[in-house]
Amino acid sequence: MSACKKQDKSELLINQAKEAAAKQEFQKAKLLIDSIRILYPDDYHKIQKGRHALYEVELGEQKRNRYYCDSVLKIRQADFPQKQKNFTYQQNTAIESVGYYVHNEHVFHGNNTQRCYLQFKTDNEGRYFLTSYYCNTYPIEHSKIRLVAPDGSYCESLEVPNDGALNYRFRDDNLYYEIVCFNQKKLNKLMEFAHLHKDDNLKVVLVGKRKHQYPLRSKDLQIMLDGMELSFVLSDIHRLLEESRLSQAKIQYLKQRIEQVDSTTKKSSR
Repeated sequence: MSACKKQDKSELLINQAKEAAAKQEFQKAKLLIDSIRILYPDDYHKIQKGRHALYEVELGEQKRNRYYCDSVLKIRQADFPQKQKNFTYQQNTAIESVGYYVHNEHVFHGNNTQRCYLQFKTDNEGRYFLTSYYCNTYPIEHSKIRLVAPDGSYCESLEVPNDGALNYRFRDDNLYYEIVCFNQKKLNKLMEFAHLHKDDNLKVVLVGKRKHQYPLRSKDLQIMLDGMELSFVLSDIHRLLEESRLSQAKIQYLKQRIEQVDSTTKKSSR
């Protein structure tokens, strides 16, 4: 009688797990199936049935995850053209392994020479950068940027040293040029500060051996914020594609495991 009750208990747990999985309560289903291994640690047949049920639960979970990723991916891909329309994709294949989206106003042409400004760019994976361009009749050797709000509050980047590659300085006749590129980590929440003060007249302070400050043009601020929106879309698309691929790989793996358990069960029952 006791063995009968135990057998009924294992079947009951599997049925309850299937019901939970049907409601997409996958964690509950896994816990129910795990109870079989605890109750019957030495019963190979029951453990195999539990393993089979567990794979089916995980298969259902991965199918749900893939469906969610694919659904949201379609939405974010539909957002992309609107967010990208004012940006140009640039890549120098001779020196760059990836390309970047740069706003049309900040693509190198006449109106950006001999001025100080901040250029926003993002790659295909949504990783963004802010490059400080400095031009003046004297050098300042800046390695940090600071945004200052009208109330005196400010946010300052981390230091980026001159490396002669992405960050470099040169002189052309009587003009000194400095280019410093800040990645997301080095920006140190600078973009979040810019968004918080998007309606304010912000001031840019370049910090180095000397300081230089200039007003951040409202157009340049809007370009930075638009670039952030584009980077969010690109980041979501990249993440969802990766998660969808991972779910698909897990689905294939689980299907193979289910077939293996089925095959082993059939052989043991002969």
